[in-house]
Amino acid sequence: MSRVSIAALAGSAALFMGAQAFAQQAGSDKATASPGFGASVSDVVGARVQDSFANVGQTLYDHGVTVSSSYTAEPAGNPVGGISRGATYAGQVYFGLDIDLGKMLASQAAKDTYVHFAMVDRQGIQLSRYYIGSSIGPQEIYGIQSVHLAVFTLERKFFDDRLDVTVGRSPANIAFLDSPIYCHFMVNSTCGNPALIYFASNFSGFPSSSWGGDVKAWLTDKIYLHGGVWEVNPLDHDQAYPWGIWSTANATGAIVPFEAGYATSFKNDDLPRHYQIGGWVDRSSYTSPIYSENGGFAAINGQPYATLFGRSGVWARFDQMITRPDPHSNRGLTVFGVFMSATSGQPVMQQYYELGLLQQGTFAGRDADTLGFVVNLEKWSDNALNNVRLARATVGSFTKPPPYMVMMELNYGWQITPAVQLSPNLQAIINPDNLNEPKRASNIPSAFIVGFKLNVDLAKAVGIGAEDISRNERQQKVF
Repeated sequence: MSRVSIAALAGSAALFMGAQAFAQQAGSDKATASPGFGASVSDVVGARVQDSFANVGQTLYDHGVTVSSSYTAEPAGNPVGGISRGATYAGQVYFGLDIDLGKMLASQAAKDTYVHFAMVDRQGIQLSRYYIGSSIGPQEIYGIQSVHLAVFTLERKFFDDRLDVTVGRSPANIAFLDSPIYCHFMVNSTCGNPALIYFASNFSGFPSSSWGGDVKAWLTDKIYLHGGVWEVNPLDHDQAYPWGIWSTANATGAIVPFEAGYATSFKNDDLPRHYQIGGWVDRSSYTSPIYSENGGFAAINGQPYATLFGRSGVWARFDQMITRPDPHSNRGLTVFGVFMSATSGQPVMQQYYELGLLQQGTFAGRDADTLGFVVNLEKWSDNALNNVRLARATVGSFTKPPPYMVMMELNYGWQITPAVQLSPNLQAIINPDNLNEPKRASNIPSAFIVGFKLNVDLAKAVGIGAEDISRNERQQKVF
């Protein structure tokens, strides 16, 4: 059976279970988890199955094991603009385990020590690859379309959780430049991370894992310092290696991200907020966006692009809740933003700007629904733009490429059941770049996109979900 078939079956099962849960919750006259007289056979059987899974989940949790699993589907199409009109699907099945060794081993020595494991199976293709042409697409779940190990780490907390150390195999982007806000959106310039980091460094993105780790130290309950280091190994991104490359023989260097932050949550702030400043030093090899190995222009002389070493950059990020009508509810409006800039080396993208709004709780009785809007601007480097100009000149075109690309999304997150969320969205890509096809003689027309993001929490759908112990950091999450 193919991976696509497996994913389709998993998604179908998840949707069926979600629909069953929704049907059970639709009216007060329906059976609950303990159906009484008058309940249908399917209600009774469904409740007993849910109870059985819930008992399994609770037993595992009591022994230190938390199971997480989800199915995400992201169909999208561009009825206007791009290279041509079309539609594609990208999807992911996720499976994770978080193990509390102190609880599992009943050992005081292992207290505050956790093992984290996650694998994914990704399918489908990115709409931008065939129909829009831009180097960043509208479907964030695309990348390494195969079965792949995403996380296998050991985490230890010290000094009453004020020092958190994690080492092992993981992507750098789950520790840095991440936010629970970002993946309320489907556009890949926002979720999972602000896009510049992948155009100005060898920062590893989920699910591509490599050797590394990070240390976070809370100076107070709201102020922290955070730093990490990850190996850069090009083979870790190769979908032909589902477990990654554990040897460092092919490594080309390392990347070091760092930041200082101020963070609050509903536990210690009426209007939670996060403010961060940080950056990275990338001491690894990368490909020049314009020059060839012999010092000329690769687009002109046809020689391979030069291999260079070392880049760096900075970022500033924030999110701030600005309205909260009910102090006993998490409903409210949050504004967020990002600024990033490359500071050395030869990046493809020079600067990145983002601003967005997320409203949690929309209409009466829809406290878990969200309404979101985000817009970001990617400013390309002079080297990247000149490479396109030179490549176009070889085919007789002197059309200037646009110096920036703007991507935006408007969506509504409909929480159908506690386990199922559907987010229809409208997106626009203004000035799609020509970086992947620099010899295209003309600029690509701006594109309008219609998409749907479906996320099903498989563990929660069957009642096996338990308290999340994955990277349970102090005062961090807003939502």
